[in-house]
Amino acid sequence: MSQTQEVPVKSSGPTPVWKMKIAGINAPIYLGIVIVVLIGVYMQILPQNMASGIIVSMTLGITLRWIGDHIPIFNTFGGGPILCILIPALFIFWGILPESVGKLTDSFYNDIGFSDFAVTGIIVGSILSMDRRMLMKSGIRFLIPLLGGVIFALGLGGLVGQLLGFGFKQTLFFVVGPVMGGGMAAGAVPMSQIFAASSGMSAGEVLAKIAPAVIVGNMLCILAAGILNGLGKRNKKYKSFTGNGEMLRVKGGKGINLNEKGDSLPFSMNSLITGLFFSMAIYVFGQILGKLIPGLHPYVWIILAAAALKIFNLLPSSIEKSAEHWYNFITAAWVPAILVAISAGMVDFHSVIQIVTNPSYITLTIFTIIVAVFASGFIGVLVGFYFVESSISAGLGMADMGGSGDVAVLSAAERMELMPYLQISSRIGGAIMLLILSLLSSFWM
Repeated sequence: MSQTQEVPVKSSGPTPVWKMKIAGINAPIYLGIVIVVLIGVYMQILPQNMASGIIVSMTLGITLRWIGDHIPIFNTFGGGPILCILIPALFIFWGILPESVGKLTDSFYNDIGFSDFAVTGIIVGSILSMDRRMLMKSGIRFLIPLLGGVIFALGLGGLVGQLLGFGFKQTLFFVVGPVMGGGMAAGAVPMSQIFAASSGMSAGEVLAKIAPAVIVGNMLCILAAGILNGLGKRNKKYKSFTGNGEMLRVKGGKGINLNEKGDSLPFSMNSLITGLFFSMAIYVFGQILGKLIPGLHPYVWIILAAAALKIFNLLPSSIEKSAEHWYNFITAAWVPAILVAISAGMVDFHSVIQIVTNPSYITLTIFTIIVAVFASGFIGVLVGFYFVESSISAGLGMADMGGSGDVAVLSAAERMELMPYLQISSRIGGAIMLLILSLLSSFWM
């Protein structure tokens, strides 16, 4: 009788370093690229042009994003984007990176005009990539708790800011607005340029003031999502408190289905070209209206134009999908580079330290999240939503850090099925916030 031979079990240990891939490149090759770029940086021989700016920003951005996204626990709080916005400014402040990096990235982002190029693509693509059926079916109902949370946060936040000695306007523009602005790339970045045009400060000075609120607010949103999830599991008494992932309190049905698939267009070089071309056409349109109708930043007209084209269904699906492909390319390839360029070239870490250590600033950031949660939750109940789901979707969806923040919040809340609603909050809600703040800053800042 023969004995059966045991088959050795392969260990599923960590992937060896030489087999890892970063940005699709084998780790040893990627490391070689990083070394070459850093040699150029420390020799300070790189010219002030597009090529130098983009390779330095992308190298630092991709590396920091990869590191942040692989740090346990920290990666659930926005890891990569947070490192991208903090580390370059901190390293220049400590002298680890030479001052020339700041000058190079500032020139690349502002003087060469990469900011308008990338931010326009983000704004246009994020709006046109929304599912129109989702927007139409959600209708006015979801906008009510969303806008309610924003209005209460602005009003009550401003009053508390005045009582704390921080100032009503200061609180609106530098705490509540940034927290409720839909994230960093599509919120704080264009917001800093809008405020700069009205205040006389540089975009970098503005961003140094508002970035801490976005980062701290994102962390608080994740914590709040976990708390709401726990309360939802414990509270069985009130039927309107939680739908366990279902938004609408509709009898005998699941309510609105927001996950229908629309027309698809394969990702291709032609779709990227179309998306780029169309986004830049909207940029020119915004510049024209900004010149003809002074008082509103061109980004506002870009937002309005894209929203009108989407709502009234004026574009073929192929152009909308192409704009989405261009938007996806920018967010994957360039958003980390944008955050690095802003951090290294525009953020003064002295200012960041002063802001973060200000008790009033942190108190107001926490208060903004609390108001957003309760206002959007209670107003949501009035229009037929569950409290927990409305708080998460309309409140935390506005206050977290955009795409990565949405995922982290829903993971903590154990309600990934709410993602379509959070996309409305981050994109449409963020765009509305930019409109509101642009109008206020034009005559009040």
